[in-house]
Amino acid sequence: MPGRKGWRNRAACRGQDLVLFFGPGEGEPRESPKQKENRIERAKHFCRTCPAQADCLDFHLQVSAAQYGVAGGLDEDERTAYRRRLQRKAARERRAP
Repeated sequence: MPGRKGWRNRAACRGQDLVLFFGPGEGEPRESPKQKENRIERAKHFCRTCPAQADCLDFHLQVSAAQYGVAGGLDEDERTAYRRRLQRKAARERRAP
């Protein structure tokens, strides 16, 4: 894919406060469940219109060890489920005659 290495330069989230995508850090006030839900939806909004969304998701699925936050338009639970679907699909393809 052209320009794949420079996806971070094209990312809609570039320059945004990382708290939006990963939540408050250690020692910062905790957010309520409703605040977390709203923050995650705001973060996903950036991803939905991002020209680098597919590359970001690919990076976070294959390379990144990050377990938390929104990346590639998916939260941690969604990325885990997506990764499992990809693994099941790959396993089926390996077994196919």
